[in-house]
Amino acid sequence: MADPVALSDRLRSLLHQEEGGAELRQELAGQRAEDLAAALERLSRDEGRALLEQMDSLKAGYVMVELPTETARGLAADLPDEVLAVYLDVLPMDDAIDLHEELGDERFDVLLNLIPPEDAREIRRLLYYPERSVGRAMTEKFFEASPDATMQSIMDDLRLASEDKYETVNDVYVVDEDRFLKGVFSLRRALRAEPGALAREVMNPEPIVAHASERDEEAARRMARYGFYSLPVIDERGRMVGLFTGDDAQTVLREAESEDVLALGAVTGSVESYISLSPWQLYKRRFPWLLILFVAETLTGGVMRHYTNLVEGDPQGIGLLIPFIPLVLGAGGNSGSQVTTTITRGLAVGEVELRDAWLVFVREMTVALMIGGSLGVAGFLRAYFGWNSGLQISAIVAVALPLVVTWAATVGSLLPLAAKRLNIDPAVMSAPFISTFVDATGLVIYFEVALRLFRFK
Repeated sequence: MADPVALSDRLRSLLHQEEGGAELRQELAGQRAEDLAAALERLSRDEGRALLEQMDSLKAGYVMVELPTETARGLAADLPDEVLAVYLDVLPMDDAIDLHEELGDERFDVLLNLIPPEDAREIRRLLYYPERSVGRAMTEKFFEASPDATMQSIMDDLRLASEDKYETVNDVYVVDEDRFLKGVFSLRRALRAEPGALAREVMNPEPIVAHASERDEEAARRMARYGFYSLPVIDERGRMVGLFTGDDAQTVLREAESEDVLALGAVTGSVESYISLSPWQLYKRRFPWLLILFVAETLTGGVMRHYTNLVEGDPQGIGLLIPFIPLVLGAGGNSGSQVTTTITRGLAVGEVELRDAWLVFVREMTVALMIGGSLGVAGFLRAYFGWNSGLQISAIVAVALPLVVTWAATVGSLLPLAAKRLNIDPAVMSAPFISTFVDATGLVIYFEVALRLFRFK
């Protein structure tokens, strides 16, 4: 893996050398598209366009796909349609679909009219499927055989096929004359079988599949669970229409995990390289959630004013409670954040399902009572011996801590499950949101313990 900063500096230097053309083209040919894309992010648009013009069309197309959306759109604006059409035509179809996002609907339609009609029709078929579905990410170039094909004929087909006929040849998919998927077997198994053995005799008749209209993230996690290199893609009737490959699954999972991490930090928007984002774009991604959290925090202030008014005749009493507010609310917020992060991850990777709601609730309540009880004892000792706060204040802290922690665990475990049930991304129930919500409600619990259980006034 090349260092993006060092590579960008080297490419810039070669680009500006009067006699560096041959060396520049050699450098570009020896670098991976992913590394070149990372380097181009650090160059100006003019430099990036000049470098793309020095690459062969296939390499340039892959670099465009790997670039962050905003960077790619800026470069595409400077490139003529004829050049972009060449990129589109030489790319594998699933990667050509990725280029659609970089260019936008209008210009992409123009480019489809510039490439061979057969390729344009295939791209339009893939665009028919919903965004972020398996159908958008699949390739139609897969290694297939009829049920009556012999291992010898399959090997002959593979040996004589052109390089671009199949995108991957790890598995052979057995389909009948109506395109229905009957089974699958590995190329390794084909090599070990007798030359005259039939595909129907060698195949596994119950393959794990992906549906063209399902979410690509779900299919990618299924592929990872079973350790497959690819999944056959079928339509609603069971006919095989394509192949969902491992490299696309890795991209999907990487983006999904990045989005979850950003959401847990209350950052909105799709996953893009930090370097490619302007200050205004970063502002738009961060400010909405911060504004929501800011408004939510006013609830905490309202609770404080309410209980301050209740003990207006005893200002010394409220003053004795205030020093322990950060301790109680911090324990609750941190506990809730731990729970919601754990449950959100479990939902994302398929370890937790909606039907597990009761199991999750019971388990988290048990853990919360154990943690809350332990923190209650620690809080009592800290207040009584550490701060010499007296028996009453220490007892309030000791009782409030388990209640606040248990309440935080309840909210932290149920909110992600409720979000999943409503088809909302559970990561939206982020740690900052849980912490803010628990601050306001935990404060109510703390003061109610003081007022009701101990008649503190």
